[in-house]
Amino acid sequence: MPSQPSPQLWPPELWRPELWRGRTALGRAALVLGLVVGVPVAIALGLVLAALGVVGAVLAVVGWLIGAAAAWVWFALQRRARTPYPFATPPPSSRRARRIALSALYLSLVPRTIGGTARVSGVLFAPLALLASLVGVFRPKWRARPYVAVFTLPAILRKVVRLGRRRGLLRDGQDALLLSYDDFLARAFPQIRDVLDWWNDPSRGDDYVPTPGLPDIPAGLLGLPLGPSPDPLGQPGIAAGAMRRRSVRSLREVLLSQREIDDLCDPDLDDRADVGLVRIIEVGAPGSRRWMVQFASTKSWHPRAGAAPNDLTADLLIGGGEEPTVTRAALDTMREAGILPGEPVLLAGFSLGGMVAAQLATTATAAGFTVTHLLVAGSPLGRIPVPDTVSVLALEHVLDPVPRIEGRENPLREAAGAPFLTVKGRPPLSHGFRIGELHQSTAYADTAAAVEADPPDERVRALLADVAAAFFTGAQRIHDHATARAGGLPPRPSVPLYLHSTVEEGITRGTLKRTVRRLPGVVAVDVYQSRSGFATTILWNADLLVRELDPWLIVAGRTAVYRGLLSLLARQRAVGIHLRLQARATPGITWEATVQRLTDGRWQETVDVTLDDRADPADVARLFPEGTTTVVVIHPPDAFAPILDVARQR
Repeated sequence: MPSQPSPQLWPPELWRPELWRGRTALGRAALVLGLVVGVPVAIALGLVLAALGVVGAVLAVVGWLIGAAAAWVWFALQRRARTPYPFATPPPSSRRARRIALSALYLSLVPRTIGGTARVSGVLFAPLALLASLVGVFRPKWRARPYVAVFTLPAILRKVVRLGRRRGLLRDGQDALLLSYDDFLARAFPQIRDVLDWWNDPSRGDDYVPTPGLPDIPAGLLGLPLGPSPDPLGQPGIAAGAMRRRSVRSLREVLLSQREIDDLCDPDLDDRADVGLVRIIEVGAPGSRRWMVQFASTKSWHPRAGAAPNDLTADLLIGGGEEPTVTRAALDTMREAGILPGEPVLLAGFSLGGMVAAQLATTATAAGFTVTHLLVAGSPLGRIPVPDTVSVLALEHVLDPVPRIEGRENPLREAAGAPFLTVKGRPPLSHGFRIGELHQSTAYADTAAAVEADPPDERVRALLADVAAAFFTGAQRIHDHATARAGGLPPRPSVPLYLHSTVEEGITRGTLKRTVRRLPGVVAVDVYQSRSGFATTILWNADLLVRELDPWLIVAGRTAVYRGLLSLLARQRAVGIHLRLQARATPGITWEATVQRLTDGRWQETVDVTLDDRADPADVARLFPEGTTTVVVIHPPDAFAPILDVARQR
């Protein structure tokens, strides 16, 4: 065995003694200069950093004192109220209690501040408008500009849109492209359409086999000879597309349907195309038909208008009193659906969808349609005129700022034939809530269920009974339509900057999706974050197509999915998780659950079962012997805690 060589310094030539016997005159001068200049600079830099540290500490202390004082003041004010909301604030003697008090103060002040600012803006800017008008007397180029009108809210929005158009932003006015959503899938995603046809056709067997000659979009785009897809059931969008509902039977289901159509046309959800979606529900048989028409909310907050017409541009145009492409597309969709004059029509929507519905109520009535009812949630309607012949029910959360951004309360119309009623709800909130929880269709769905169960007024009860008798009963057929702006506009992301980046540690949605697909009986999975309200608010969703529904009706069967989604929720600051299941063995039954944490750390699971015309009564009775009404289950705080920390280093 050869001996090990002795260690040596490397590289050896740098350690020759003759190189380090002393400094030259230039080296000594550089050393003295470095000491003379470097020491004062280092001391000065240290003093600056110390001063910044002191200033930061002082600001932190001042901020802490202000926050503590505000928490105690808010606590004192809340103690004087008989019914504190969102919840009773504990004495802010601890850090957690102060955070709770400040959160309640923040959410209580934001909507009031937004509404108050909109109301007084005209008064505050009136002197500037008068001054500009006086300047116009002496400067001719200023005379043609109506500055007095600029300081009304609609005029301000119109001015914003026009200024944006000069810079290539907020451009609208294109023709609308209409297509059945199924035909749209066949053109844009033929593989997904083929899988959905197999899923909805029991005669095609239990295993999916691609249809021969199916168009291959990637191969056509790349110009390459590609083999068959290695995992056709792993494409995103399959499970969500298969779960489109086939009926709407209550006000709560109107809002659950809203979440569904919003997700189907969200450009950031699993690479789906950038289109709007209009859902038309045909009720009854020919000769006695009624119609429900529902519109998507804002799905892109990008200032540049894209292919989808339900974006920020449409919000601003409707707020300014103008008619955007999305409203014209909605009217054209109603014509294409075959709605005849004299057939009652109910228009519905959430947020922007409600604004479109309200504007369309006037346009459609003028076009000969018989619009009888309008149902909206979380929509600012105070400045949108609605015909006196249309009965209106608007839901608003008292802490939701969106219905208040127009600075005007909804009108109260008490005529027996066509009332205009606004119900302001107080949704239950947990400690640590954020404002995004108040403006989302699923939260309004819970409020709608509470309003249906216990109407706050006899007028509301009568209006709900009228709507239920006319539109929620009888045979239903749902027709989904895709809409887009003409002109070849590109798709736009949901937000200009991606505010919710992929998690860098722990479980990711890709890992969760692959893991769930490996469970026995799982056919296809979609895991995505739904922006069902504000651009920064997300709701984690998992849509699963399975062979049989039975194992998932036991909590243990879905606990693993809950754990994964809750892991994503904790890292992505989501407001909740939502799980939907549909089984090939029991078509017509959709099981879904929404899970959120309560104030005491426990988990609330709200379970809904949706049945359509394909559901077998025997299967329903076997799977749900206690009925299919909405069930609320409370789980202990550790119900979905990880069993084993597999990431721990050993």
